[in-house]
Amino acid sequence: MHHELRKFIINSVILTGIIALTGLLAFTTFLNKYYLPIFPWLLLFFLFMNIIVHSLLVNSSNKKKIKFETAFLLSFFIKFFGYIIFLILYISKHKESSIIFEIRSITSFLKRSTDNYKKSK
Repeated sequence: MHHELRKFIINSVILTGIIALTGLLAFTTFLNKYYLPIFPWLLLFFLFMNIIVHSLLVNSSNKKKIKFETAFLLSFFIKFFGYIIFLILYISKHKESSIIFEIRSITSFLKRSTDNYKKSK
């Protein structure tokens, strides 16, 4: 294993641990109503996706420039579709928690706008 890859993995695990501890602290205190049980799994998913993509790029960097460019595009494809597949699977299994903050925000905005429009008539 390359020294750079090992260093990246160690730093990623440390950073993920810090995020996990911060999340644990936040979700057990003032953000407890926003906690999603998938939070630890999301951290692991992002950790492993980043490690896979980084290792692909590090391994391809020793090859020709064309190989690196191909690996870079492939890594983008893997991450993008990996995230989409993960999101679709999660939303299909947990419909109750799939409403995102932006959706809630725009819905309440539209409701207020409609109410204000009706009052002005």
